[in-house]
Amino acid sequence: MLLKWQFNLLTALGAFAVLLVLGNAVLFTLTREAQSSLAQRQQFIQQTVPLEGLYRDIVKALAEMAVKANDPQLLGVLSAQGLSVKMNGVASKPNEAPPRKSEREK
Repeated sequence: MLLKWQFNLLTALGAFAVLLVLGNAVLFTLTREAQSSLAQRQQFIQQTVPLEGLYRDIVKALAEMAVKANDPQLLGVLSAQGLSVKMNGVASKPNEAPPRKSEREK
């Protein structure tokens, strides 16, 4: 038979163990939700990385069209997205190849 202090000690330890189990369950649930959110963000990033080149080409084409047509509205759209377009004094044709070394040296 247990003495009164032994019974009380074992009851307190049991209650403490139950609290630890409940705390573990709460932490497990919170961690699982955080992992799920992180996995969704990671999947989104992985899916958008291959599109970066396409987006760059689209922005480049829009900038070239805006400069070629001197379109302030299109330049405004690009600047609203945080992109600055600088116009050079001489605009080269997009299909024109840069001059060769031998031609530049003459």
